[in-house]
Amino acid sequence: MAKEKTNRPIYVRIPSGIWKFFASLKLTIFVLIAVAFVSIIGTVVEQNQPLETYLMAYGEAWTKFIVYGKLNNMYYTWWYNGLILTLALNIIVCTFERFPVKWKALINHKPTKFDSKTVGRFGNRRSVTVKAGFDETVTTVGKLLKKNKYKLYNFGSNESEAFVYGWRGVIGRFGSDITHVSLLLILFGAIIGGFYGYKDFKVVYTGDTIQVPDVDYHLRLDKFWIDYYETGQIQQYNSILTVVEDGKDVMTKQIWVNEPLDWKGVRFYQSTWGNAWNRVESASIAMIGKNSENIFSKTDIKWQELTPIPNTEYNVKLIGFAADFAYDEKSNQVFSKTPDPENPAIQVEVYRGEKLISSPWIFINYPGIFPAIPDADEDIVFGGYTGVLYSGLSLNKDPGVNIVWLGCTIMICGFFLTFFIYYRRLWVYVRKVDGGTEVTLGGLINKSNFVFEREIEKMAKKLEGDNKA
Repeated sequence: MAKEKTNRPIYVRIPSGIWKFFASLKLTIFVLIAVAFVSIIGTVVEQNQPLETYLMAYGEAWTKFIVYGKLNNMYYTWWYNGLILTLALNIIVCTFERFPVKWKALINHKPTKFDSKTVGRFGNRRSVTVKAGFDETVTTVGKLLKKNKYKLYNFGSNESEAFVYGWRGVIGRFGSDITHVSLLLILFGAIIGGFYGYKDFKVVYTGDTIQVPDVDYHLRLDKFWIDYYETGQIQQYNSILTVVEDGKDVMTKQIWVNEPLDWKGVRFYQSTWGNAWNRVESASIAMIGKNSENIFSKTDIKWQELTPIPNTEYNVKLIGFAADFAYDEKSNQVFSKTPDPENPAIQVEVYRGEKLISSPWIFINYPGIFPAIPDADEDIVFGGYTGVLYSGLSLNKDPGVNIVWLGCTIMICGFFLTFFIYYRRLWVYVRKVDGGTEVTLGGLINKSNFVFEREIEKMAKKLEGDNKA
């Protein structure tokens, strides 16, 4: 026997336990607190910075925790996006929970009954008696309500009584729902950005070209410099960047703080600068005798250039630098613990003629601790260096940013409807009395009761005019 099809909405067919979970106010509070808490962490812990920045600020133990927990790039982690997705589902369920009831009430908002006692039940009411005739007064009431942008519904009238119902600002009731939609768009944009975007940081040296992730072009740093005030304080730091596509320069732009380069969905910000901790322009070395330690030859060697040591058979190439030397035994890698020159060291390749004989690390603070030239009477010492400035670029690809901006725009509309458009319902009872016509106005407003009181008072005075009975 075929199963009977159901036409119930899909949200009604969701198991009640799941539905109640996502409709829970406790869940809303928990997720909001969790998002706020991790966002505070994301503010305290700078995002997408070089490893050395975290080592200098927090030490090795905390840096490992930050890196393994991805707290240095947490807005693109699965657990942060999971919180955002949970909040989005919570908003969707809460909207479906409340919107149909509200919509039905608004469609059927016209009262089913309106008699002479109805207006007397409202706290907001005002009665006036005018000299004008009954028919003239009913016409005046209708014109007055229309002038005040009320839509009218006539419950009927006879020779001595008339019942008029008016309403305005119905759309204001949907301000919260429009705000919910805007929140969903903002969260959706954040999720899109989290899954398909990234934030990255690159240290770039003048003349270097980097591959930009997830796009088909490269970026070259043509020039970096710092502008100073007359007092010596830094005024601005600048980079001239060139976009390279298929080996051709397609765009060149100077960037500085708050003036990024935007190209094919990726923005490049001038984020920071500093002295390189893993590279130098040149280093000063000297050849000494191992026993006498007399210096008999000095020279400056440049980065990645093979340089002969005068009056010797040796050639040296500068291939590595660490501002604050550290060694990881597990990965067998050398790195700089901090950007500061606390324990500077250089790595050189030593050649006898054209033959490579060693690749030692030489320490400025500990000369001779490791022989640079094995089985020889001579040794090489490290005397000083000329640093290199780098440009720190932040790379930001966020395909959801336009959705977020759309959500922000809609949110402004939702706030406007919520706080400035009031849903008002007004009952007007008109009846003949001795010496004239009595008009009683009364009604309800969803917020700002004081505004409604003033409006009713103003309309009553307008009706009364100078024709008091």
